[in-house]
Amino acid sequence: MECAVRWIAAALSLGLVLAPLARAADFELTPAESARLQNTEIVIRASLEANGRRGTVRAAMLIEAPPALVFEMMTRCAEALKYVPHLKRCRIREHAADMSSELVEQEIDLGWYSPRIQYVLRADIVPDQSITFRQVSGDFKANHGMWELEPSDEGRRTLLRYRVYLDPPGFVPTWLARSTFKRELPQMLTDLRRHCEAEQALRAHANATPN
Repeated sequence: MECAVRWIAAALSLGLVLAPLARAADFELTPAESARLQNTEIVIRASLEANGRRGTVRAAMLIEAPPALVFEMMTRCAEALKYVPHLKRCRIREHAADMSSELVEQEIDLGWYSPRIQYVLRADIVPDQSITFRQVSGDFKANHGMWELEPSDEGRRTLLRYRVYLDPPGFVPTWLARSTFKRELPQMLTDLRRHCEAEQALRAHANATPN
């Protein structure tokens, strides 16, 4: 996927579509990575400590749905339960009067391997554009990051960027923490995209069907 023959084509054809990513100081895609996005791949970069149980993950993907729909799917607890691995509870505790921020309570069940993980996130929201989050209480030693949504192809698609720093609770085994980075996070991104695209297809079909 990263062969040299794609380099020039990627640089020319994706320059406009992926320009917002180039402005992100901590996540500038290479031409090869840009080409991978167009090939429906998910680009993931992980910077982990030596034991692999804590660190930062950056990711990007294209979704065949407009930013407003993706944002909607990402900010509804009922929808999050469908694509976030092991998420068993999600509740909006409170939100600002202008809806610019929320406190979100969540609980993750990893099975018999460890106790349930409970935490509260503060999410600062720019509708259809970004969600910045950080843990304000709970079991994670650290859990903070950001989602950014950019319209692509005249708004028909969404370029979604993701950054998270995770330091799991001490009671989570190291092998299980590593699995979070290697399996659960990529699976969450895959399932989020599948969920958004399925919903977009349903809405497009409903709009095309005569009353």
